[in-house]
Amino acid sequence: MDKIGPLFEEKQNYLEKINSYFCNNRMGYIKVPTGWGKTFLAKHLMKQYVENKKRVLFLVSRNNQLLTQTFYGDDGYPLFPESVVLSSEHDKVGIDKLQNLIKRGAGGIIFASLQTIISKNNGEIKDILSQNSDLLIIDELHNFIDNRGNTFITEFDNRNTKIFGMTATPFQGVVGNVKFVEDISIDMQEIFSKTLPQCIMEGQLCELNYRIIRSDEDILNLFDFKEGLSTLDKEDLFLDCSTLDNIQLVAQRTYLAKRIYDDKIENKQRKTLIFCAPVRNIIHSFGENEKKINAFHAKLSAAIFNNELKEGKFDPTISFSNYTSDGQFKEAVYLSSDLPKKEPDKILQAFKIIGQPPFVLCTVGMLIEGFDFPELENLILLRPTLSMRLFEQQVGRITRKSPNKTRGNIFEIVDNIDSLYDKFGENVFEEKKLQRLQMLQPEYRIEELFTEDFTTEAIHTGKIDISEISFIRGIVNEFHENSVQIPPLSLRAKYFCKGLAILEQKTVGSRKGELRHPYLNLMRMAIQFKVHNNDEASEISKLIELLDKLEQESQDDPRLSNNCKKNKPKVFNEVKWLLKLTALTSLKYTNIDLEEKNNILNTLLGFEGDYNEIDNYRVECLKNGGGRVSISQLSKGLRNMNELVRLFREAKDWFRIDVYWASCFIEDDSELKELFQSREWNYKVREFIIKQR
Repeated sequence: MDKIGPLFEEKQNYLEKINSYFCNNRMGYIKVPTGWGKTFLAKHLMKQYVENKKRVLFLVSRNNQLLTQTFYGDDGYPLFPESVVLSSEHDKVGIDKLQNLIKRGAGGIIFASLQTIISKNNGEIKDILSQNSDLLIIDELHNFIDNRGNTFITEFDNRNTKIFGMTATPFQGVVGNVKFVEDISIDMQEIFSKTLPQCIMEGQLCELNYRIIRSDEDILNLFDFKEGLSTLDKEDLFLDCSTLDNIQLVAQRTYLAKRIYDDKIENKQRKTLIFCAPVRNIIHSFGENEKKINAFHAKLSAAIFNNELKEGKFDPTISFSNYTSDGQFKEAVYLSSDLPKKEPDKILQAFKIIGQPPFVLCTVGMLIEGFDFPELENLILLRPTLSMRLFEQQVGRITRKSPNKTRGNIFEIVDNIDSLYDKFGENVFEEKKLQRLQMLQPEYRIEELFTEDFTTEAIHTGKIDISEISFIRGIVNEFHENSVQIPPLSLRAKYFCKGLAILEQKTVGSRKGELRHPYLNLMRMAIQFKVHNNDEASEISKLIELLDKLEQESQDDPRLSNNCKKNKPKVFNEVKWLLKLTALTSLKYTNIDLEEKNNILNTLLGFEGDYNEIDNYRVECLKNGGGRVSISQLSKGLRNMNELVRLFREAKDWFRIDVYWASCFIEDDSELKELFQSREWNYKVREFIIKQR
C-alpha cells in the first residue's frame, strides 16, 4: 500500500472532507474534471478502510480498462495485497476465495465490473458483496443513472455501507432529456466539486488551444436526417455513406482536419487521438462488389492521415490496414470491432510508446471514458455530439498534465447548420429541438464547459485559447484564423433574430394561441444573453432597438387580426424587458471595475445613469415586462414546492414565464435562492433554466 504515493495538501484536505461528510451521511459524490486525480484520491480512501480492517467494493460499469488501471500498480502487481478483481477480462474468482477474503477480517478490496456482479450466474456473489461491504466506491457514477446500476445501489442490503461516487459529468442524456446523479437516490448529495477552468487556472490541468475548423459543407449533405428533427433526439449524428458521392464528401470533410493538422502540429510524433463519427447506411458499392465495413469513418480517417487518399479524394479500390508491408504499425491506425481479439490492446500499448508509431489513433465510440494517457497532446473531433457529457469526456482525454506537454491541442470540424432552419422552419424553435440544435455549434458547448460558475478568466488570460479556421472560398490550401467570441453573443443574436422573424410573420393569435410557441422560444432565448463588455452591450442594444421597433410596428400593422394586434405588441414588449433584465443581471455579477460597468450601463438603451442604481433598473424591468411590482411579489407565487414540481412536469407555460423572470433574481432573494437550490426542485429545472443563465 506504500506504492500509492502521498497526497498533496489540497487532496489531503478533500480526503478529510469526505471522511467528515460520511460521519453523518450515507451517500455522496464528488464532481471533478477528468485528469484531476479522483481515482488517486479514492485509492487513499480505500487504504484508510483497509488499514481499519474494513472491506471496500470498487465498482465500474462497462469500463474494464479503468478497472484494470485501478487494480494494478505501476509495477504490474495488484496495488493492494488483500484484493481480487471480478470482471470478464480477468480470471474467474470462486465463491470460496471471495468468502475467505471477507472472513479473514483483515480488510480487503474487491474491484468489480457491475455487469459481472449482476449477471444471472453471480447472484450469490452479488449477495455476499452487498451484505459485507463497508464502503462502496463507484467510479464514473453517471453510468449508474436510471439503469441496473441504479437498482443495484438502491437494493444494497447493508444499510451501514457508505456509498461514494466519483464523476466528471454528473448527468446522462441529450439536452432536453437529461437525468442527474441525484436521481439515483434522495441521499446522493454532492460533497465537493471543482470545474475544468478552475483546475486549468490552478495549474492542475494543462492549458488548451481549441481550434474550430469551418467546413462550410451543408450538414444535410453529410449526415443522415431522414428521420427529420427526431434525429436530434440521440447523442450522435450518423454520417450518410450510402453512395460514393456521399463518401467523397465525408472524405473531403476529414481531409480538412488533416490539412490543419499538417500546418499546426510541428512535431508529428506527438500522439493524436481522433474521435470519428458513426455511420448509417454503411453498405456501399466498391466496383462490382458490395461491402459492409465496420468503423468505416475511423478506417477512412486513418487512410487520409496516412496520405493514402490524396487531398481527400476517395478511391473505391482502397484496402484498409493498420500495418505496413513489413508488418509494422502505420503512422495512423484505427480501432474497430472486427479486429482480432487481442489486437486493440496491442494497438493501445504501441500508441502509448512515445516516439514510435502509431502516432495517430482513430476510433468510433471507444476510449471516451477511462483512457488514461497524459502524453496525449492532440485531439481531433470529427464527431458531432448532442451530449454535454460525451463532449466533456472527450475533452478530458487531453487535459491531463505531463512533463513533456506544455499545452493540449483540440481541433473540431464544424458544418453549416443554417439549412436545418430553412428546411424545418418553425419546428426548429420547439424547446428541446432548439437546445439540441445549438449543441451542434461548438461555441455553446465551449461556453458551458469552459465558463462554469460564470467565469471567463481562463479564456481571458489565454490559458484556454479559442479560435476559428475558415478556408478561403473553399480553397483547401488557403485559410485564415480568427478569435472566437465566448460567450457566443453574436451567434445567439443571429438565431434570436430568426426567432423574431417567425413571430413577425404571425398575423393571427394570442399569447396562448398561435403566438404561443414563438413567444415562449424568444423568452427562453432571452435569458441566455450575458454582457461582459461594451461591445456585447452594444450588440444587445441593437436587439432591444429591433424589439422596440417591432413592438411599435405591430400596433399599427394592417395585416393583423384584432386579437393579434392586441397581443403581439405585448409579446415584443415582454421579450424586450426580459432581455434588458438578463443583461443587467449578468452585468451586476460580472467581475469588472465600476467605471467599465457604468460605460456598459450607458450603452444599454434606457438606462443612462449611475451603476449604483442597477437594482432599481432591474426591478423596473420586472414591472414593465413581468407585471410584478417587486421581487417578493414574484417569489410569493413560486413557494409551493409540490405545486411547482407538478406545474413544471406538466410544462405549464405561464409557470415557466415566472421562472424565467425569477431566474434573474436568485442572488437577490433568499427564498428564490433556496427554491432554485433545493433538492426537491432544482435538479428538475437546472437544465431548463440554470444552465441557460
